[in-house]
Amino acid sequence: MKLREFGEYKEFDNEKVDGFKKYIEEAWNKRYCLYDDNEFDSYKYINRQQFLIFDGNKIKAKNYVGFISYEDVDITIYPKVFGENIDENILDQYLMTNLIYWMRESKRIKIPLIDTEMDLQKNDSFLEMLILIFSKYTFNLIYLKPYNCYEEVEDEVTYLKGRLNINKYLKENITTGKWDKFNTIYEPFIYNNRFNQIIKFVTRKLLNITKNIDSKDLLNKIIFILDEVDDIYCNEYSCQEVKLNRLQSDYEIVLTLCDIFLKNTSLSRRNQEDKIDFCFLIPMEVLFEDFIFNFIEAEFKGKYKEIKFQKSDLYLAQVIVDDMECKNVFRLRQDIYLKNLNDKVIIIDTKYKKLNVNEENKYGINQSDMYQMCSYALRGGYNNLALVYPRVDCFHKDIKYRINSAFNEEVIEIKVIIIDFVLDYQSFIKSRSEEFELYEANDNKIKYELGKL
Repeated sequence: MKLREFGEYKEFDNEKVDGFKKYIEEAWNKRYCLYDDNEFDSYKYINRQQFLIFDGNKIKAKNYVGFISYEDVDITIYPKVFGENIDENILDQYLMTNLIYWMRESKRIKIPLIDTEMDLQKNDSFLEMLILIFSKYTFNLIYLKPYNCYEEVEDEVTYLKGRLNINKYLKENITTGKWDKFNTIYEPFIYNNRFNQIIKFVTRKLLNITKNIDSKDLLNKIIFILDEVDDIYCNEYSCQEVKLNRLQSDYEIVLTLCDIFLKNTSLSRRNQEDKIDFCFLIPMEVLFEDFIFNFIEAEFKGKYKEIKFQKSDLYLAQVIVDDMECKNVFRLRQDIYLKNLNDKVIIIDTKYKKLNVNEENKYGINQSDMYQMCSYALRGGYNNLALVYPRVDCFHKDIKYRINSAFNEEVIEIKVIIIDFVLDYQSFIKSRSEEFELYEANDNKIKYELGKL
């Protein structure tokens, strides 16, 4: 099933829709294992899921994009900024290619895309791609750098080592006449530790699911290397028991992927060995804002001496009650704050919205967005601001709005920057096995547009 973001309703299997609703509610409550967005997410206090709209057995996508697998149903939700002429047979691959492009430098999306040059044509689904990433990275790591750690063990021994578990010793040894044996707690440096046990559990489960030959080969090698590690059952909370130190930072990626597989799939609770439920959905506003910030930070760091994300040191007003000044209110959060080498400040606000080509002068820009930019200018004393939008319908225009301030003689200028957020579809078809060239060509287009700031 293919759903466009904020598109039309489509029918879901009437017999499965209640179970699907329950699964989506569970996935909603675990969404933060995929992305870090407590400040931005306007839904963070809402317990009911906001991924989809249900109307009986019909479903409609909201602003979350990605992939869902539930029982024998696979759902792809693609962005509203995609063109209308995309072949459904390659839509999943086109979406995966774009997602990798958008997330490759991300610090907020917790999917570690460490192999962005892998051949996507060999992966039938996003889940298969994640399994391949996990298997390649984990195998290389445990082969070259086996994970050992100190782990607390409770044991009854004939000699004292570690520290005496006094309560247990008094209760189980002294009172029963086994005073010559000691209940102790000690921390040996072991290979058969909880983290390796989690890796082995996840690996065994994924081995039953993947159809990718390369993944199967690597997963079998991981199990062989971890032969001396105990087989245990793991659940969605197991990864919380693992604490890595700064010398083990290489294993953060493995821990993150294990956490995603255990929390965001039915890996730990589904009886059917060769199929799992899977949900990977990301809010497009987060993706767009994160992509713009990371792009500027990577490509323009020589042009700006300060590049800050969601700077929030300004308030719009001070509240005064009964002639007593209380405190600052209405915090202003600027999406991206830039200061160039000449101390010129530029404020950027990212807007994941489709501009209206046919609406002259305003072009579909919301009045509330202009008011927001004016509030930044008023409180911060800024006169160079920009709204950044994704390009749709081949819309190419240089747009600026000038505002004459009544407070001083300076003119506030708000630029409208339109970037090629989505990879060109025709170029994708021609070079489907050359993602790097596709990314590089699109990077150059975005550099040109953001260079106008």
